[in-house]
Amino acid sequence: MVNRRARRSARRFAEVVCPPQMAAHHRTDRVLGELELKLASLAPEARKALTVTLVVLDQAARLYPRSRGRRFTRLGDQAAEAYIRALIARRSVPAEFVRRLKSLVVMCYYELPPVQREIGYHPAAYIAAVSRRRLASYGPEIAAGEAGVTAREEGGTGDGGTGG
Repeated sequence: MVNRRARRSARRFAEVVCPPQMAAHHRTDRVLGELELKLASLAPEARKALTVTLVVLDQAARLYPRSRGRRFTRLGDQAAEAYIRALIARRSVPAEFVRRLKSLVVMCYYELPPVQREIGYHPAAYIAAVSRRRLASYGPEIAAGEAGVTAREEGGTGDGGTGG
């Protein structure tokens, strides 16, 4: 995460939006690691928007009646869950950012290999089967495309030798 405040807020947010097994199996740090990787892969503007969302989410909780002036990171489980539910239920730009953040964090949870095993999700076998099927159906086209790319990389320009 870009800063400590955003990381603390992300930790609490993950504890609220992910299944309880995350904390029970001590996976919070791994989810946050995945989140950092995902954020790093985003465009700088999107990364900044989500980081700012985390900080604002934390401070804005002070305005939520059940928080009694406390930040999101200081709320008990029930108040934190109610706060997030209330935010997500709204139709506003901030609510949309929170919904997107929730999607991203939950996706990070389900990307963890132990979680995938627990839910019976084995993408490697599916990907291999689809790859075999596509290669059987489109093998010649794939080979021709790869040959064209390889020829260009080995010094040909791919444009009839005009150089541009």
